Amino acid sequence: MTGGRTERAALPRDAGIHSRQLDLQQTREEVAVTLDDLFATFNPGVQIRSHPVLFAGLFLAAVGAVVAAVVRFNAGRAPASGRSRGR
Repeated sequence: MTGGRTERAALPRDAGIHSRQLDLQQTREEVAVTLDDLFATFNPGVQIRSHPVLFAGLFLAAVGAVVAAVVRFNAGRAPASGRSRGR
């Protein structure tokens, strides 16, 4: 069921209770599969396990950006020579 819809014919008006129960059970299974797919799509743990290299690269890029920002911020705040703070 993943990746596409399945077309089912509508039940005839004179369908018996067993046919309706089977159709309801099949619909429940389709909804369950669809919900599982949706939850897996938006679950970060599942996505990281599915694409570890991508997320490792994103993590390293984020760490590199933070380090670069800290270095740049500290470079603009060079200490004054010969003066001490607090006096």
